[in-house]
Amino acid sequence: MMLRRKAYLIGLLLCLSVPMLAAMSADSLLRIPRYQALFGKKPLNKKDQEEVTQIITSVDQSFPNRAEGVKFLSERAWEYVSEGKLDTATYRFNLVHALDSTSVEAYWGLGVVAFQRLDFPGAIELLGKGLQINPKLSVMRVDYAIVKLSCYLKNMDCGTLEEVDTLLSQSLQEDPTNANAWMKKSQVAFLQEKYELAWSYFHECRALDLTQLDLNFSQQLMEKMPDPKGIFK
Repeated sequence: MMLRRKAYLIGLLLCLSVPMLAAMSADSLLRIPRYQALFGKKPLNKKDQEEVTQIITSVDQSFPNRAEGVKFLSERAWEYVSEGKLDTATYRFNLVHALDSTSVEAYWGLGVVAFQRLDFPGAIELLGKGLQINPKLSVMRVDYAIVKLSCYLKNMDCGTLEEVDTLLSQSLQEDPTNANAWMKKSQVAFLQEKYELAWSYFHECRALDLTQLDLNFSQQLMEKMPDPKGIFK
């Protein structure tokens, strides 16, 4: 019975509002509360609230506990992010938040969606709330730093190199093995014209995870200063 209920829930979530999605443009979708972060921070109308309540009831009936339901919805939402289906991902993360208002995954996911939509201030707000709930998530803090770095690179007033560097340092205090954090530290040092330090951070990343290396960036770095270790030429 539990397996059948889970299968039904998957079908329910996949089929909800498909005709509406097909008929509307991306811009119009963004004006609908379900496709805005946290339902647009507005009370839902009666119809939408009934739908959310129905889904919450289905989740509670389909999983042994609320946490398992939240995990399931979160995993599906992240899959939609990876597929570039940002409107559907937003709706799923909104449902996660409706199930558990303290879910870090909801704020994290919605923050990533906002970033991909180039809404940097929105991404900062959402990721910041996620970090308030769990300040020890090194990977999410790196995402937060990346948004701040993007602000700086686009000459927006929502991020500075000093802020980015501080966030990355905090992330590495939480997890010194975070190769991506070392890679971003290298890029920040490069922008600060601290090329020797940039190489040092670059090699920290290399030692931890070669897949995180930005080889195009290494070419830019070599134009400013040869690799002190002589590995990259």
